[in-house]
Amino acid sequence: MINAVGVPQSILVLGGTSEIGLAITAAFLEKGPAKVILASLPGDPGREAAEAQMRAAGASDVRSIDFDAIDFDSHPKVVEEAFAEGDVDVCIVAFGLLGDAEELWQDQRKAVQIAQVNYTGGVSMGVLVGAKFKEQGHGQFITMSSAAGERVRRSNFVYG
Repeated sequence: MINAVGVPQSILVLGGTSEIGLAITAAFLEKGPAKVILASLPGDPGREAAEAQMRAAGASDVRSIDFDAIDFDSHPKVVEEAFAEGDVDVCIVAFGLLGDAEELWQDQRKAVQIAQVNYTGGVSMGVLVGAKFKEQGHGQFITMSSAAGERVRRSNFVYG
């Protein structure tokens, strides 16, 4: 639970090797130690560095779990694994793909893949983590967005 001075005791980072996700987590850790769960693609080469970065930032414990945004059938298991050792106070949603804008507006398959990662993956995990937050009686989401969503252009409509 978030303590009396506003410091979370546990943080889940969906997109566990994301620079911005790690920076947000490090900012929380400046206020006090917390358990950090980094959820990233299986075999992500940045995992070890992300774990080391969180330890150096003051995490009391760090663990990595497998998470693939478009493997929707695995999402319930990912959430169960993330909450297996107790409550999660903050969930940082920091995964997504930009892709090649010029290619995406012309390639249906790639456009759908980006949309599934950036939108459907977030919705899927948001519903599942939200249910756990409701069950435990607390929790906060921090999600990423882009100005591309407010100022949509033909060249980047898939991302925006």
